[in-house]
Amino acid sequence: MPVLAALGQKAQKEKDTAGHDTHGSGELSSDSGTDGTESWHSDDEMRARTEEKNEKNKDYKQKIITLELQKKVANNLVVVPLTPAPPQSPGRIKKTIPLDFTVEQPKSVFERTLQSSIGRSVTMLLSTMNFWLIVLGVVSWNAPALWVSNEALPILGGTILLGVVLYTAIPALAKVAGLETPITGVEWKPYLVFYRLSFFFSVPALFFFHLGPGARVSFGEGQGGIEDISLGQLERGSQKFFRASDGFVALNLTKGITETLSPTNHSDAVPRVSRFRDAQIVNNREPYSYEVEPTVPPGFQENYRIAPVFAQWAPCVTRYRISAGCLKQNAVIGWAFATSRSLCTNLRMVACRPQSPQLNPVYKCATDPIVGKDYKQPIQGLCGRSVTPPLDEVIDELKAVLLLDGWPEETMPNATHGWYDVWPDKCISDQVTCESSWSMYENIALAFGGLTSLMAIVPVFIDCYIDAKIRAAQSFSEACRIKSKPGTKHVF
Repeated sequence: MPVLAALGQKAQKEKDTAGHDTHGSGELSSDSGTDGTESWHSDDEMRARTEEKNEKNKDYKQKIITLELQKKVANNLVVVPLTPAPPQSPGRIKKTIPLDFTVEQPKSVFERTLQSSIGRSVTMLLSTMNFWLIVLGVVSWNAPALWVSNEALPILGGTILLGVVLYTAIPALAKVAGLETPITGVEWKPYLVFYRLSFFFSVPALFFFHLGPGARVSFGEGQGGIEDISLGQLERGSQKFFRASDGFVALNLTKGITETLSPTNHSDAVPRVSRFRDAQIVNNREPYSYEVEPTVPPGFQENYRIAPVFAQWAPCVTRYRISAGCLKQNAVIGWAFATSRSLCTNLRMVACRPQSPQLNPVYKCATDPIVGKDYKQPIQGLCGRSVTPPLDEVIDELKAVLLLDGWPEETMPNATHGWYDVWPDKCISDQVTCESSWSMYENIALAFGGLTSLMAIVPVFIDCYIDAKIRAAQSFSEACRIKSKPGTKHVF
């Protein structure tokens, strides 16, 4: 405290000195009435002294604060941390407009209609009907019969459109009808949550309908039983599967046709210009065959592999070149063909990776399956599916290739020949196992489909019942108001 006392005495002396200077300056100013120059100099001195006084007072206050701080630190009264203070974020509170300040826009006739009991019921029933129409499309669009009649793709497009409507337009309509949770988060009709749950259950229902009934319909129907029908008795181009008692695919006589984007010149023996040309595939891969694998032509779009089908196996039909006499003894009854199996080639794109379709026939698939390309002994009993023939241009090029190989004119592809897809299908071989899987998925799909319909229809009856009670209460209140006398309290 002696330091504080000394500083206080010093400040008091400076204050007295400043007062004396002020008094002297006043006398000087009073005497300077006759001399303007002396008055001007006294004002400057007075201003300088005032500024000097303010600076001294400021220094004095700073020294007092410093001394007090040093004193408290020395006595361990204030702990000054060495690390800076942690950052502090100000609290943020979401500000909302009070409901009392919001003004609801007047409702249109359409909105008032939808927000009625009939409007909500129609919306929920419409979503249920839309769901089952999508189920019908998912199950039936890939049926073989629809592909034959060219109706598969339009039905698929309609199914996709209905799906977009179900998950975009219907929810927007339900929002207008008041079937969604209000903005306040308070729902005085809690049973409407069942309707919203119907959209959740509809997704797995559609998925399992595709795996179960959809797969069964896509598989199609069969012709005949197990090895009790011949290839000559099959319905041409029916997309139905078969397990025939006869039939042998001569893979050694396979021909290839390549489709290009634009017509090209090809065939040195018989020059011609077309978009379809001989692929010159190599069948003989035995040592010292000296056959060279051809390159893919520019502008490639799709490849076809076609092999003749005979009724019975014969030694002469297993050679890499067949004679006219062998063809007369063993008539061609059909053709097995395969095309490129990729989305890129189906969209007719040029920049696709060259595909190499394979013919892989299976014999006696339902009793004793035998893969044809690995079997070298006599075999028959072909399994596959009767399909529509390829493009006419492909058949024309095939005829030209066969004629160059010395095939007789009467052995060329014609209307009496069948065209078969012989790619292995496990469901053709074991239809019972596939049928059990389809039935299991079908039961799951029906369960989810039933829940979807139940969640969408039950709120219809509950909502109609609740609205009827509300209207009855309103009628009772209005009747009480009319019957009450003037001046009396209304009875509700």
